[in-house]
Amino acid sequence: MAIILDILAQIIGRTPFWVWIVLFILIKRGIKLSQDNSVSLKRTVIMPFIFICWGLDRVLESFKYPLLTLILYVPMILVGAFFGYLLYRKRKYYVKDNILFQEGSWLPLTIILINFSFKYILNVYMSVNTESMGMLNFNLIYAIISGATVGLFLGSLFKAYRAKQLLVG
Repeated sequence: MAIILDILAQIIGRTPFWVWIVLFILIKRGIKLSQDNSVSLKRTVIMPFIFICWGLDRVLESFKYPLLTLILYVPMILVGAFFGYLLYRKRKYYVKDNILFQEGSWLPLTIILINFSFKYILNVYMSVNTESMGMLNFNLIYAIISGATVGLFLGSLFKAYRAKQLLVG
């Protein structure tokens, strides 16, 4: 048990400070989305943008097979977006004072934490096993997981965009 705690302390201690800031911001955003709030498509784009940039940076800067990884990454974003749209299909929207609102839900925080956790685990694994970035199978696994989880955010964005088109016009 002591070895596991030591490993966890090493992982957490070696995590760059900016990662903790990003996690704090993401949790804060997820908690805010648990309550009814106005929909801003600009704000909704922020999270997918952060995770796409994080994933693309890793793929382009570190992987031995960036082209093959990207070829799988992009369609997995679409798969994730489809499932994200399905997850959000029951999300309710309404108009108040000509502003689109969405009902609060804990689903966004759950998706945020799942996405962050997968990215964090993959990046820790790559830091511990630096040779993984040169392995085709790991590059493809990263593309599948990273693309699909980013797509979940895009599914939410598509749902909000559709609601805005239908309700606000």
